[in-house]
Amino acid sequence: MNDTLNYLYGLRNRGSSYGIDRMRRLLPMLGNPHRRFPIIHVAGTNGKGSVCAMLDSIYRENGYKVGLFSSPHLVELGERIRVNGKVLPLHGIEEYVRFIKPIADEMEAEKVGLGPTFFEMMTAMAFLVFAERKVDLAILETGLGGRLDSTNVVQPILSIITTIALDHCSILGHSIEEIAREKAGIIKRGIPVLTGWLPDAANQVIREDADSKSSSLESMEDHQAIEFPQTNLVGEYQKRNAALAYRAVLKIAKAFPVEREKVRKALGKVSLEGRWQLIEGNPSMILDACHNQEGAIALQENLRNLRESVVVWLGASGEERALEVIKAVTPYAQEIRLFEIEQPRACSVSVLKKLIPENFLGRVTVGSCANFDRQLKEVDESSTLLITGSIYLVGDFLSHLRKHSMPLGSDFQDVL
Repeated sequence: MNDTLNYLYGLRNRGSSYGIDRMRRLLPMLGNPHRRFPIIHVAGTNGKGSVCAMLDSIYRENGYKVGLFSSPHLVELGERIRVNGKVLPLHGIEEYVRFIKPIADEMEAEKVGLGPTFFEMMTAMAFLVFAERKVDLAILETGLGGRLDSTNVVQPILSIITTIALDHCSILGHSIEEIAREKAGIIKRGIPVLTGWLPDAANQVIREDADSKSSSLESMEDHQAIEFPQTNLVGEYQKRNAALAYRAVLKIAKAFPVEREKVRKALGKVSLEGRWQLIEGNPSMILDACHNQEGAIALQENLRNLRESVVVWLGASGEERALEVIKAVTPYAQEIRLFEIEQPRACSVSVLKKLIPENFLGRVTVGSCANFDRQLKEVDESSTLLITGSIYLVGDFLSHLRKHSMPLGSDFQDVL
């Protein structure tokens, strides 16, 4: 690994430190690239990745040059920064790190901890890429929360909050109201806000925040009889995400007009790997990253509609998250193979075993991320294999399928 990547890896190992003061210092020294293109800013507990992917597809289909910033990545770090669907290649990452590093080092020399974190470095990199490529529009997904997220230095043309549920409670708060307050932090004075279907407690918090900032607020719950667009993504919740994305497009149609037929076409070919992603083969495989209660509910809905039992490979970060996923899959699993992923908060196999209900009648086995090929041969070719839980397990498996060397793979994920 060269010096540039060693530096980036070092930032990742320092972990996350929330707040936007560092970004506010860094960006002027980079020429304020985030002010050079229009932005749609998207936050939410679940669904924000899907909505961002849908908006990206819609605007690209309508002929716009679109920048997409999302996280985390599955296989390559460059997946986080895309222009018209093309990931930022490794040599591009190296160039931008070399450009930003002297400024970041200067900040860190002034005071320890003042230099940008790994995620802030990636955010600044995305702003530079989008400005230099002269995108017509950028879609920004928050990394965590909203108020203190590194993306929250922008002045968007539209803010979107997709869903609100309990997740990352140790950081964002232990109640719906507290989490809603963090997500509402992306609302800017006078900028319209669109929300999905939220709990009443969250709606109240967000409405109060929007009112205090004179920002017009529209909720999807305001529409009594809504037509859910069709999408290639599986699940009723994806139809709701599609409806939210389409409504967002209509709200800014004066600035970014689109054709209805092209919107329909775009929603039929959304690219979103690792979210109920079907891979044909023997066995057939489904890759579905699922890491919290709301995601587990969606996973269970899809399993119910699948109408067959599955072989499950599962890994998780955090015992509470693991329990939700296990509760979702056990009614539909004939076998569960447990993996300990290589992440700081990974659940051990012994912990995962204790979470499986005593009345589960299927087999429970132990897997290893080091030899997917051998383990695949043990799965009956007529079965359906579901790889779920942590996005890191899904990413490792997808990387294996691609035979990717992963020069900037899971080792460069965010530390949470």
